[in-house]
Amino acid sequence: MPANRPVDVFVWDQLLAHEDPNQVEPVGKCDVDGFLAEMERFPWHDQADEALKIRKNSPTLSVTDLKSDRSFFISPAVDDKDRLGYFVGYVYPGEEGTRARRYVSMYEVEQMEAIREMVVLFFRRDEVALKRLLGKFPKYMDARDNTDWEKYLKMKQKFI
Repeated sequence: MPANRPVDVFVWDQLLAHEDPNQVEPVGKCDVDGFLAEMERFPWHDQADEALKIRKNSPTLSVTDLKSDRSFFISPAVDDKDRLGYFVGYVYPGEEGTRARRYVSMYEVEQMEAIREMVVLFFRRDEVALKRLLGKFPKYMDARDNTDWEKYLKMKQKFI
């Protein structure tokens, strides 16, 4: 297994409603302005509608900090009145000796402006402020991140 060396790089990826989640690869490196621009371009409502119809996966835009092994993702959803909302997730390392390498906390957020603020905090690596802001929103769930750790480390090697 590759060593887990910190790499001072942020990478982003996207998953569209019709795509296979097992085939998602990072699009490339990014900074906060580049990721915010991708958020503006992402077809949130169209993807939420398509996901509801085909029920293959949840469309997602995500960014990973290869220095801290943390990720932040945004996934759109529509309710029965076609109102758009979002699930945001924060993926973070587990404690040494725990079964899971990483954990994920997901929240329900209705306003994109709040998500933009979260993204800025994520890129600043201000975990305290990010968790404080996330805590203002309804928690959807906490879980182990079941991402294949070895696959993650191999992806990370591409950016060393």
